[in-house]
Amino acid sequence: MSEPVVLFVGGGSGGHIFPNLAVLERLREFGAKVRPHFVVSDRVVDAHVCEEAGVPYTPMPVQPLRKDPASLRLWWRAMRATVEETRALLGHHDVGAVLSTGGFVSLPVAWAVARREGERVPFGAVSLDAVPGKANRLVGRWATDRFAGPGDAGASGRAQRGAQRIGVPLRRAALAAVTPPKARWELGLRPELETLLVFGGSQGGRSLNRAVVEAVSRRALAKPLRDWQVLHLTGREDRDEVATAYAEAGVRGRVEAFTDAIGLWWAAASLAVCRAGAGSVAEAWANAVPTVFLPYPFHKDQHQRRNAAPLVNLGGGLIVDDLIEPARTAQVLIGPLADLMTNEHRRQRMVEVTRTHRPEDGAGVLAEWVLRSVGLPLAPGGRGGAGPAA
Repeated sequence: MSEPVVLFVGGGSGGHIFPNLAVLERLREFGAKVRPHFVVSDRVVDAHVCEEAGVPYTPMPVQPLRKDPASLRLWWRAMRATVEETRALLGHHDVGAVLSTGGFVSLPVAWAVARREGERVPFGAVSLDAVPGKANRLVGRWATDRFAGPGDAGASGRAQRGAQRIGVPLRRAALAAVTPPKARWELGLRPELETLLVFGGSQGGRSLNRAVVEAVSRRALAKPLRDWQVLHLTGREDRDEVATAYAEAGVRGRVEAFTDAIGLWWAAASLAVCRAGAGSVAEAWANAVPTVFLPYPFHKDQHQRRNAAPLVNLGGGLIVDDLIEPARTAQVLIGPLADLMTNEHRRQRMVEVTRTHRPEDGAGVLAEWVLRSVGLPLAPGGRGGAGPAA
């Protein structure tokens, strides 16, 4: 009997690919004999992530739908091309299950799978953001099984009804595996210094980057920063600008555009400032790092704010508004940041409450769904306990 093929669908950012990699990782830990194939977008970040992970993948031409009417014809053409390429994949491989982590890539793939002739292929639709986007809502209608992340959906929870709530799937590489001093030493930092981790997501966050640079240049943070150092992931566009600004301000630390060792960065962190994508919130939670979240300000539904709400409500994090203009955001960020940097007791309370209330391991839940879907036995003892420990 040949190994069943599992299509892992999701692309456009690391936040859509990394959860699928986490599920594949758990399947391999379970000893499951499946053949993975990733269906992603044609963006550079997708190719980079898949090639670094060593997984086979097919880049699809589909793009997000723009408001510009002139782009509608091109979008529709790319949608049709993606549907045809998906049909070719389904015809070439004996696909046993499809797992989608959402986003614009998932829509034409789900359409093609749902209209495939013959026996229906199990299709798991995962919506990790608290408020599912339009593509995810449509994909959910065609799925055989639906899963939702732990965020607070609020009034938009209707879109998540009938979905099984799970923790966000996290790769082992996203989890701290060494002590903070050792992590700092491995990153070329001073092991004894408290460390502030800053990042906007897999592709950076320009307004967040500039707000933090503005904040650390202010006199109000000069004293706290004497006993701290900064780890900053900027994305490719802002790396040089941020590194220069830190050097001019006399801020110790390390600035990188991207890292494949995010777990080591979390291990080094005493405090974090980041966006509130589902993956970032889950990583902060799993690694028990007190975090100030600056939700992405341009989403109409403000789903990043709802992503962070469960952890913030527990007392493990704070939300500060990204006001877009760096000076304005810095003004509201400095107070909470200075308080947390100088109040070790408060940071420790945040660590303790976060460690006490970890969500279930979403990667394990989805790996078990894959095994059931392709007719393979579950791992002895199942996935066990609540989520991966930091």
